[in-house]
Amino acid sequence: MGFFDRFKKTRGTDKSEEVPRDQAPGDTESTEAGRAEERDLSIPLAGFEDSREKKDQGKLTSFVQPLREEGAMYFRRGNAYFKLQNYERAIHDYSRAIDVFPEYIEAYYNRAVAYKYVENYLKAIEDYSTIIEIAPNFVAAYAGRATLYTALNDHVSAMEDMKTAARLGLKDIQDLLKAKGIEW
Repeated sequence: MGFFDRFKKTRGTDKSEEVPRDQAPGDTESTEAGRAEERDLSIPLAGFEDSREKKDQGKLTSFVQPLREEGAMYFRRGNAYFKLQNYERAIHDYSRAIDVFPEYIEAYYNRAVAYKYVENYLKAIEDYSTIIEIAPNFVAAYAGRATLYTALNDHVSAMEDMKTAARLGLKDIQDLLKAKGIEW
């Protein structure tokens, strides 16, 4: 078994293992939007920088709050469609949430997962890349993108993302790279 085969097995491309994020900005359970522990992956998400907080300085302005609330409505409906395995409708609602609130990283993340399920890997990679632009320390985006690059046989890009995920503290990838003698 090759290195990337082992990575696929560790991260998997099995659709049954990946579930989108449930929290939406503005929800009482996610006051630190995007920092809740990931339910679908064993990836630590705490501590990533979120540029939305810098712009709002931790407070929602009267203009931003309604956008987050409207985006959260589409986000929640997208999650409902996702749970029903209606990925196309989920993608549509996540896209509407993003249209309303363009820095909605949770919607980008869930849409990337949905794109993965419909095997539109290039669109999923675009969403992961957007997340990385908004929140450069969001380790799940690097791990997800590395998996997709591996599926597309772009092993150079996959390795770059794996090394970044390892530097950001993703233990599984750190162990995998260490076992192969690869420094990150």
